[in-house]
Amino acid sequence: MGKRLGDLRQLFTPALLGALAIYASYRLLAYASYVTNFGLEPSPLGYVSNPPFMVGAAVGNLISCALVFVLYAGGRLHSYGLGFRSPLVLVAAIYLIVAFVPHEIVRETVAMSFLGVLWGLMVTVVGFVALELLVGTASSIVLIVQLALSALLFTMGSFVLGLLPPTIAAALCAALALALVPAMQRGRAAVRVNSVPRVVGGLPTLRATLRECSTPILAVAVFELVTGLVNMYAFTSHSSFTIATQAPLEGSLICAVLLTAFVVFATRIPHSRFMYLAVFPGVIAVFLALPYFGDTWGRSLSTIIYTAYTFTAMLSTFCVVRACRRAGDCLYGVAAILSASMRLCLMVGLALGWWFGSLTEGGTFVHLSIVCSVCVYVLGAVVLLWGYRNSRQKPVVEVVEVVVEKEPESFEQFHAGRVEELVERYDLSPRERDVLVGLAQGNTAASIAEGLHLSTSTAQGYIKSLYVKLGVNRKQQVIDLFQK
Repeated sequence: MGKRLGDLRQLFTPALLGALAIYASYRLLAYASYVTNFGLEPSPLGYVSNPPFMVGAAVGNLISCALVFVLYAGGRLHSYGLGFRSPLVLVAAIYLIVAFVPHEIVRETVAMSFLGVLWGLMVTVVGFVALELLVGTASSIVLIVQLALSALLFTMGSFVLGLLPPTIAAALCAALALALVPAMQRGRAAVRVNSVPRVVGGLPTLRATLRECSTPILAVAVFELVTGLVNMYAFTSHSSFTIATQAPLEGSLICAVLLTAFVVFATRIPHSRFMYLAVFPGVIAVFLALPYFGDTWGRSLSTIIYTAYTFTAMLSTFCVVRACRRAGDCLYGVAAILSASMRLCLMVGLALGWWFGSLTEGGTFVHLSIVCSVCVYVLGAVVLLWGYRNSRQKPVVEVVEVVVEKEPESFEQFHAGRVEELVERYDLSPRERDVLVGLAQGNTAASIAEGLHLSTSTAQGYIKSLYVKLGVNRKQQVIDLFQK
């Protein structure tokens, strides 16, 4: 246990710790500004705060995503080229107005829908910049720990803000927005040193990225739809769908603790198929149980729902960042698709929830909501299982390619089955797979670097991250893995 923690600490450089803190701060700012409408509505219910604000936020988010995607597709948006200073300064200005001007005056002079549009335009851009800082993370284990710890920090910050008077909380959010300006600038300078070479972007590269992360994007989008439905229904009808106000934060906290503990004890990341075949179907039962047990267990069930939802969102973000790094792709294109998909599905879910909550024909709304949930989840499960089947077929294609291209009696050909088994078990990247084969043959870091056309220091970095994933600390232990 102590050794594993020591290995993780060695992997977390100051640049990676800084990226973690910046991403957690962004999530805190985005969550606080959305659910409280920049502090004008300090007591929200889950995702539902002020419907005009939410509609405006959706419009602003989609506009930002469309603009970023068009620039990316046209090859005019380079990595680390998206601006963030003006959006953060504007966020700080709005918070300062809310902090020092009576809320009644602000509500009279500023339409909440317009304020929501500003939120969507600004926070979406800042979110892309914050997430891009994580692309410089080479180790998959470090990346998942970064996401989990950011959820932990953001949750703790949200709880603290909820205990403060609204004026003080708004002033602190303004200070946080201003502090993120120099922090993001330094974070960019730090991560660009260790980042892999990037292409400018474009649709051919995007297709390669989406092949690896389209299924997780679909999963989290479907979760957004049904979560929005349940929240709006609870907000509109005040009946058996009892959603705990703190459920999103409690779910994030539980997910962060469980995921961090898993990584520390297992020294590996959860496999994506675990989400496809366990988490996703399991939460179907939770959602379908809500109409029948909402009065008694609604608050507890809502926390379970948000825990599973947070895990799905975190794993989807992990897959997106890792796919961009593996493809050498600019993050902005796939991030725009992810953000727009989630926002569209959330709005569809909110609209359905409002409609179901407005029905007055006895228990009809319960049956309709059940039918809606079943249809959505059946569709989602079919596509997810299709993605799972395709992912299972990939290793077969790779082995066939190796058989054709490699010498019949080569080490890699002889141990092809064992190599693919280790790659699958420990979720190794293509480059880590090559390094694994080199170490298993007893090669040194210098010879591996020469064979892969890398610098020796880069090869040593891959070896270090590979040791962490495999749970070993020397080359002989890697060789022993092939004898088991």
